[in-house]
Amino acid sequence: MEKTKHARPAGTVKAKRPKQDMAVIIRNVPPTYNWGWFSREDPRMHVQTVDREPRDLHYKVWLEKQGRRVFEPEPGIPAKVLKALEKVVVKERERVDAEWATFMINKGWLRARLAGGIITIIAYPDTPNHFERTIAVSELIGNESIAEKLTQSDIAFNAEFAFLELYPQLREGQRIHEPLERILWED
Repeated sequence: MEKTKHARPAGTVKAKRPKQDMAVIIRNVPPTYNWGWFSREDPRMHVQTVDREPRDLHYKVWLEKQGRRVFEPEPGIPAKVLKALEKVVVKERERVDAEWATFMINKGWLRARLAGGIITIIAYPDTPNHFERTIAVSELIGNESIAEKLTQSDIAFNAEFAFLELYPQLREGQRIHEPLERILWED
């Protein structure tokens, strides 16, 4: 029986880490710093440096804690960087929240449950960061007889616009939309 020869590379082969997609949410604040998140992230809203060089610094700021809006930087971020970032986060908070809500939908980090005329939205299910929000169907649908007929299959999340969406099976103009950033996070 002949021995099979296997060719081997001359040097050490390093396994490449899979490339992570990233979303840049805040650009050039302060100059040369872009902030956002990667496709594989912690289930808690934050921004972090996503450029090559500042990313090596691993700057991260948490923007929520158990469903409450916060601005909690991890240690080591220079004060001038934090001041510039916080100013923009405050100014653009609704947009940042909506971007994160879209990310949550795409990651499967949101669930909705209907019971007794109340929609319960579960954020980050089965994680330590889990929290829930409720909204009465009557707040979304003014007509009581229509509101009473809402079923679980009439509730969805719209990732394109970061909305809680009622009646997704209907044409766009007939659906009811509520921005998730208004439901999920409290000040």
